[in-house]
Amino acid sequence: MNSTTSSQAVWNGQALRDAFTFASALIQRNRDRVNQLNVFPVPDGDTGTNMALTMTGALEVLEDLPETATASEVANRVAYGALMGARGNSGVILSQIFRGFANGLNGVTELSGGDLAKALDGARETAYKAVMRPVEGTMLTVIRGAAEGASEAAKTHRSVTEVLRAAHEAAQVALDGTPQQLDILRQAGVVDAGGQGVVIILEALLRSATGDTELPTMEEAGAVGGDMAFLDMVEETHGEDTFGYCTNFMVLGSDIDAEKARDEIAAMGESAVIVGDDSMLKVHIHTLDPGGVLQYGIRLGELDQIKIDNMSKQTETLQSQRAGTLTQNGAPPPEPEGEQLHNDLAIIVVAAGEGISTALRSLGATSIVQGGQTMNPSTQELLAAVEDSAAEEIILLPNNKNIHMAANQVAELSEKTVRIVPTRSIPAALAALTAFNTDQSLDENVDDMAEAMTDTTAIAITRAVRDAEISGIAVATGQTIGLINDELAAAGDDELQVVLDTFERANVDDPELLTIFVGESVPDDEAETLQERLGETWPDAEIEMHNGGQPHYRYIISAE
Repeated sequence: MNSTTSSQAVWNGQALRDAFTFASALIQRNRDRVNQLNVFPVPDGDTGTNMALTMTGALEVLEDLPETATASEVANRVAYGALMGARGNSGVILSQIFRGFANGLNGVTELSGGDLAKALDGARETAYKAVMRPVEGTMLTVIRGAAEGASEAAKTHRSVTEVLRAAHEAAQVALDGTPQQLDILRQAGVVDAGGQGVVIILEALLRSATGDTELPTMEEAGAVGGDMAFLDMVEETHGEDTFGYCTNFMVLGSDIDAEKARDEIAAMGESAVIVGDDSMLKVHIHTLDPGGVLQYGIRLGELDQIKIDNMSKQTETLQSQRAGTLTQNGAPPPEPEGEQLHNDLAIIVVAAGEGISTALRSLGATSIVQGGQTMNPSTQELLAAVEDSAAEEIILLPNNKNIHMAANQVAELSEKTVRIVPTRSIPAALAALTAFNTDQSLDENVDDMAEAMTDTTAIAITRAVRDAEISGIAVATGQTIGLINDELAAAGDDELQVVLDTFERANVDDPELLTIFVGESVPDDEAETLQERLGETWPDAEIEMHNGGQPHYRYIISAE
């Protein structure tokens, strides 16, 4: 049956593909609205962004699937693409929803309303199994509501459209009830962000069935039109190029021919990722002539957020680090007293910032996956790092709670032995790495590293990206906020005072060592003032300050 039919009783593979394609476009258009539902005000891998990027990954693998593919084949391909492209916990759960959906359609050529109900029930079952301790009031609750609504409708309706309508309505009811199930949602006066994403996807499937596939405008979707945040949410993903310049910038203009710009910019290099619309573009490209690319961008509008990296130099440095041929000052390294790691074991760490990466490598990390706040690496990126390693045993440190589920998927996907040390911060990773012992087995090291990471207090200082009130602390957009082990501890307009208030609430009475990683946006004089003030507060503490180079977080501090 043609996918443009106004109301569909049965879907073949092409109709299902069309529906998923529209779902990807609709969640992409609504991602700002979903992001704004995130309760916590920190700059992190936001739910709408992660779900949109996961959907993008799901569709990429459909490109070489023939038009004659069955519904089951389409669903299985979408599930695989979503898993490999999954970013953040919401993306991983979404991939499991698609996995269960595909399981429910196993062997189905054309799906009826009854098949759809079975598929949604499979989605519910698999999603709940994917979470170790399922919590109601989340996207799990919403997919369960959808499955129950579809099951009830399928008793009297065979039409895909009618079953989808019931599923969407039930999902919306479940979403509306999430604030009554999670107190933090009730305090913030919002529904669950992941659940909202699920409702939008179901809405897209229903609208595809009825032929109503016109996308809302950016304003109608609640997008942050013209705001830097709109394009910051696009992942800047590197390809395999090892020479030239990695060139990134944003264009703000009007009446931009986005399709033409994508084609012409992409022709100037390799690994191009160019997204946006007629008013803004975000460009990522590997090119030998960054000046030419920027000149083209200037003709489209005003440039901002320009960043150019020399990949040839980065590759040489990385090769030197891997070969162990250079120390930080360029001199040959001293002869090692013994093996730093087992020959068949590697430690892979997720981090952002050159200074932080250097510190992690100095303590034994053998590979760094770029990512963290706002840049949650996909399952595929983590898996690639594991498979590229020559070692057969891997310890993986995610360093962010929103990366844990993707890391766990890697452990299941790889044939290598992969163990996860569930670090949630860079200070936790540093503590874990110091506990590694080459004389111990993999599992002994994992146990010791997991225990060591709990002995460090991680303090992070950043700027609030949205208004919020959590645990009695009111936060306004743009204010400085302090976090203790990911929990909001202080907020205010005076950054130095917020740091001191955060330390006070962390009960750091007499620290022996304070290690401070300074973010890329912090001026030297402000960092020096902070170091002096902390030195006055704890004169007996050793204070180490490093240029961490991390984005978004002004300071990351380890207190021991």
